[in-house]
Amino acid sequence: MTGKLRLTLASVLAVAALGAIAPAANAYVYWANNGTGTIGRSNLDGTGVNQSLITDGRYPTGVAVDGNYIYWTNNTGSSIGRANLDGTGVDQSFITGATDPDGIAVDGNHIYWANNGTGNIGRANLDGTSPNQSFITGASAPRGLAVDGNYVYWTSYGTDTIGRANIDGTSPNPSFITGASYPIGIAVDGNYVYWSNYDPNTIGRA
Repeated sequence: MTGKLRLTLASVLAVAALGAIAPAANAYVYWANNGTGTIGRSNLDGTGVNQSLITDGRYPTGVAVDGNYIYWTNNTGSSIGRANLDGTGVDQSFITGATDPDGIAVDGNHIYWANNGTGNIGRANLDGTSPNQSFITGASAPRGLAVDGNYVYWTSYGTDTIGRANIDGTSPNPSFITGASYPIGIAVDGNYVYWSNYDPNTIGRA
């Protein structure tokens, strides 16, 4: 993947914390600086920028948060990192054994990540136990990842599609949405799925 593409991917996957429906008073925005190996943070209004809240990452790409922790994918380190929301307690190898992990998502029970190198979606318990690197198979160069209460969604860069499976990994449909153009980042709310088309620089919705 080119440096330009990697930087675009990191930008697309910047996420807002605290992972709740309504932002809390101490909520922040977190993002991955893959070129410098750091995780950045700012207030929701863009003030208080700290580009090096977390350092020593291995080309961090995807970022996700819940009420207690921030998680990220170490793309060249083949691992999932974790830290407290204030940047303390950093564990760059919280989950190991991934293959070129890119997108990451978290819900109340599990962590999910896209194994770009193998075309699989991985999953583990929130405490990092019971990792399953092939929780969902059949994706093609998966990049972005999103979850809601019922489904897991991912972008397949290799086939220009959006995939979907039940939250327990069953009934995967790698071609849930077709006609994307090099899709990378993805997000979901109660009504729609949104994704970024790297070329021709558009946002898709269904």
